[in-house]
Amino acid sequence: MASSTNSPAGSSGTSTLGRVLAFVATSLLAGLVVTGLVFPPAAAVGMAANGSIGWFKDLPTDFSDGPLSRSSTVYARDGETVLATFFAENRTPVTLDEISPNMQDAILSIEDRDFYDHGGVSVGGIVRALGNNLLGDGGRQGASTITQQYVNNLIIDQDVRAGRDPSTLGANKGYADKLREVKLAMSMEEQKSKDEILEGYLNIALFGPRNYGVEAASEFYWGIPASELSIAQAATLAGLVQSPAYYDPASNPEVSVERRNVVLYTMLDEGRISQQEYDDALAEPLNLDLHPKEAGCTASTEAPYFCDYVENQILASDTFGANPEDRMNTLQRGGLEIVTTLDMDAQEEANDAVNDTQSRDSNPQNIGSSMVSVEPGSGNIVAMAQNTHYTSEEGDSNTVYNFNTDTWDGGTGGYQVGSTFKPVTLLAWVDSGRSVGEQVDARRMSYPANFPWQASCVDGGSVFEPGNDGNGFSFQNASSGYNRQMAVDYGMYNSINSALYAMASQLDLCRIGELAESIGIHNGQTGEAVNTTQLSALLGGSNDNISPMTMATAYSTFANDGVRCEPRAFISARDHTGRDYEVPEPDCERAISEDDARTVNYVLEQVIVRGSGYQLGIGLPNASAGKTGTTDNSTQTWMVGYTHGLATASWVGNYLEGSRSLNDLSIGGNPPASQTSDPDDFVDGSTYAGGQWQRFMRSVAPNYDTEAFPDPPSNLTQGSGATPNPNSGSNNGGNGNNNGGNNAGGNTGGNNNGGGDNAGGDD
Repeated sequence: MASSTNSPAGSSGTSTLGRVLAFVATSLLAGLVVTGLVFPPAAAVGMAANGSIGWFKDLPTDFSDGPLSRSSTVYARDGETVLATFFAENRTPVTLDEISPNMQDAILSIEDRDFYDHGGVSVGGIVRALGNNLLGDGGRQGASTITQQYVNNLIIDQDVRAGRDPSTLGANKGYADKLREVKLAMSMEEQKSKDEILEGYLNIALFGPRNYGVEAASEFYWGIPASELSIAQAATLAGLVQSPAYYDPASNPEVSVERRNVVLYTMLDEGRISQQEYDDALAEPLNLDLHPKEAGCTASTEAPYFCDYVENQILASDTFGANPEDRMNTLQRGGLEIVTTLDMDAQEEANDAVNDTQSRDSNPQNIGSSMVSVEPGSGNIVAMAQNTHYTSEEGDSNTVYNFNTDTWDGGTGGYQVGSTFKPVTLLAWVDSGRSVGEQVDARRMSYPANFPWQASCVDGGSVFEPGNDGNGFSFQNASSGYNRQMAVDYGMYNSINSALYAMASQLDLCRIGELAESIGIHNGQTGEAVNTTQLSALLGGSNDNISPMTMATAYSTFANDGVRCEPRAFISARDHTGRDYEVPEPDCERAISEDDARTVNYVLEQVIVRGSGYQLGIGLPNASAGKTGTTDNSTQTWMVGYTHGLATASWVGNYLEGSRSLNDLSIGGNPPASQTSDPDDFVDGSTYAGGQWQRFMRSVAPNYDTEAFPDPPSNLTQGSGATPNPNSGSNNGGNGNNNGGNNAGGNTGGNNNGGGDNAGGDD
C-alpha cells in the first residue's frame, strides 16, 4: 500500500516494468544491429532472411565530405586589406597539427574515449547508452562516436549548402537517419585515417553560437589560434559540443565552468593529464577575451558602402549562382576570396574628405556628402565614401542606402545634377562640327512660346515650350552682367545659362539626349535615358535623378579620349579549392569621337583655372578639368572633375529633404550662408562639394596618370580665347578652399565669379 501513496496506483510499477521490457527488447534489436555492424559477413550468413538487415545493407556507403561551408573574404586591390567577411557559419579550417594536443585530448576524453579502437561505431557506447536511457533517471546519454558525429555534421552541411532542410538535425533525426549515419560512419572509417576524421570533426563541429570549428571558437573566446589552447581552454571548448548554447561561457559562465570541470575529470581519468595539471586547470578562471566576428558590410569600417555595392553585384551575377538565393549561399558558404578594385589609400582620403565637410558623428540635420572615383581607362572603382553610418537602425546619419549608386545597386538613385549636365550640350555643339570659339547671343533670357526647338525624335521635328504662364520659356543667370554676346567656351566654363540655351537653340535636342546616353548618363531610379526635349533637363534641373557613379563614368569618357568604361569592382574571385570565378574584365567601348572628347576637355580645363571653380585647382592646370553644379535654391551641389587617370564625382546636398536649401544650414560648423553679411553669399558647387573634391584630388590624383590632355583639332577651337573673367583673375588653383569645404566664407569669390552655377536658376 505504501508504494502507491505518492503516485497513481500502479504507475511506478508500470513505468519500471515498461523500462525493463523496453530494455530487453531494444537490447535484442541492438544485438542484431551490432552484430551486423561489427561482423557484417557473419551477419549476412546467419541472418540472410532478416529483412531489416537486408534493408540496412542497402543503405549508401559513401557521400561527398566537402566542401565545408566556409566564410568568404572581400579584399581591397592590394589583396591583403580585408574589407569584409561574409559567412553563415564562422569557420576557419585548420590542419590537425595546427590544433593543440590539449584540444584533441579533451574532445576524445569527453566525446569518444574509444575513438582509436572502434570501427566507426562503439558497441560499448551503445550498450552503456541503452542502459542509462532505459533504466536511468530520465536523462539521455548519447552513443554517437566522433565518426558518427562527423558524418552527421557533414550531412547537415550538405543539406544547408543545397538549400534543403537538414534531415538529420535535432528532433528531425529518425531511426532511418540514425542507421544511415551508422552505415556511413563505418564506410568512412574504411576510407579515411583516424587523424583525418578527427581533423574533419574539429573543423566542422559547433563550438558556441555561430563558431564552427575549433579555430573560429578559439579566436572568438580568447583571440588565440587553436594551436595555443591551454588544458583549461580546451576542456571548455570540448564541453560546448553537447549543448553549444547552454554551455556557452560568454552567456552562461557558471554552467560552462561546471561542464569544463567534468571534461577535465574525464581527461584525468583517461590518463591524458596529470593530477597536477588537473588541479591547475580546475583552479584556472575562464579569462575570456571575446573577439566577435561580424559578418557582412556592417562590419566594414573603411568601406561599407563599397562593400554593399560589391555584394549587390554578386547577387545580380549568374557567375555566382542561378538565382539570388544560390548566389548568397555561394557568398556566405563558398569560401570565396574576392579581390576588388578599391584603393585603400584613396578610400581613406575620400572618407576624411566627406566627413570633414560634414561629420557623420554630428549631423542632426542629415546633410549628405559623398564621393566616388573611377579610373577612366578601366572603369575600376578607386574609392567610394559618404558621411553616414552603414546601419538600418534609426538615428542621425544612419542609412544603408548608397548615395553614390543607382537604386538597383543598393543606392538612392542619385539627385538632380545641376550644371554638371551642361557639358553634354557642349559635346553636342562640337559633335555638330561647331567651334567652341564661336560667338552666341547670350542676351536672350526668354524664348517665345512658338519658338521651334529642334527635336528630330518627336513628331513634327520640333518642340515648343509655353512656360508656366503660356508666354514662353524664361530663365535667369546667377549673377547680372552676363546677358551679352560671348564665346561658347567662355559661357560654358563660367556656367552661363543664357549661353547654354543660345547653344541649344541651334542644336537638335534629341541629339543631346543621344550623346548623354552614349556617355552613360541615365536616371538612377528608373534606368531610363534623360529626356532632353524638356529644356530644364539641359541644366540638370529636370525630374531625372542621376547618381554620382554615373556622373563619374560620364566624365571619365572625356578623360579617356571618348572611350567609356563601365564601372568595375572586381579584380578576381577564387574559392578555397582554387576555382576561379569569371569576373567582368574592363568593359570599354568608344562612345564619342576622340576629337569631341579632347575639345570638351579643352573647355572644362578652364573651369578650374578661371571659371566657376577657379579656386578648385589641384596644381595640374593642363591636366585636370571639371564642372561645378548647383540646383535650384542650392538643394544639391556638385563638382565632377578628372585627370587622365582619375575621374571623381563629389556631391553635397539633401538625401532626405530634397527641397531644403543648403543656404539655411550650418555645414561643417560654419554659419549658414543666408546669415552672413554678404547678401550674395550662397552655397554652390564650388563651395563644399568642390572643396572636398579638391582635397581628394590633390592627394590622390598624382598617384595616377596626370599626363597633359592632348590638344583638340583647331577647327573646333577656332576663335576661342575670349578675355578672361575680370572677377576671377587667372588663378591656376594654387589657392582657395582646400579643407574639404570647411571655409564657406573664403569661397565667396569662387561662388559668384562669371555667373557661378546659377543658384536659383538652374531649373
